[in-house]
Amino acid sequence: MAIKVIIEWQGLDTVISNLSDIQVKAPKNLERQMASLAGATEDNWKENTPKGKTGRLRGGDVAEPDGLSFTLRNSVQYYKFVDEGHNTPKGWRTKHGYRLAKRRSHVAGREITSKTVQFIEQNLLKYLSKFLE
Repeated sequence: MAIKVIIEWQGLDTVISNLSDIQVKAPKNLERQMASLAGATEDNWKENTPKGKTGRLRGGDVAEPDGLSFTLRNSVQYYKFVDEGHNTPKGWRTKHGYRLAKRRSHVAGREITSKTVQFIEQNLLKYLSKFLE
């Protein structure tokens, strides 16, 4: 004697169509959320970057979204010294010759990059969890 079991799935077509819709929408929404995270990161980065006398350092902060990633870039040549810190110069050249500084000191860095990375780590899940909406 054999037993025959027949199972009928009700509503399986709607589940499959919903999954195919998600397959189409998810990459676009994920890229959109990554771009909004890049914009928020750039705003936070500019907020952490000191303005200075000219504002050139803050104006050089750029976040460039590229699909599922983004690049943070600052092309100002002295950004590294403000971010990581530096020593004051030994002296400087004048029209009368080289003058030694009276004293040298270390200028502490502002740690702009590490604050920005920390912002990304804190907000990544918040932004990327919205991609199915």
